[in-house]
Amino acid sequence: MPRRLNQVWMTLVDNALDAIPMAGHIAVTARQEGDGVVVRVIDDGPGIPREIRPRIFDPFFTTKAPGKGTGLGLDIARRLLRRHQGDIAVDTAPGRTEFCVRLMKNQPAAALE
Repeated sequence: MPRRLNQVWMTLVDNALDAIPMAGHIAVTARQEGDGVVVRVIDDGPGIPREIRPRIFDPFFTTKAPGKGTGLGLDIARRLLRRHQGDIAVDTAPGRTEFCVRLMKNQPAAALE
């Protein structure tokens, strides 16, 4: 499981790096909550425009320039998390975007989709 979850973390950090200005900041935190862990990736970029928020987890949806992204990162991240009984949510506004990942401890992975 940890190796697969590395793809989730890399996607979230890579997207945050693309979103922030040159002097921007990214914070990654993890803490135990109840029987699980919550990981937050927060950036101080421009935020995700309201009109595209419902589509950010859709396969092949990207806001990146052609050749810069496939639009699969967040879709794959969400599928991997759900396979491990986890989930991902986003809260965004101008100047702050937070992706929140919740995972339960010691949950067996579901069968591959």
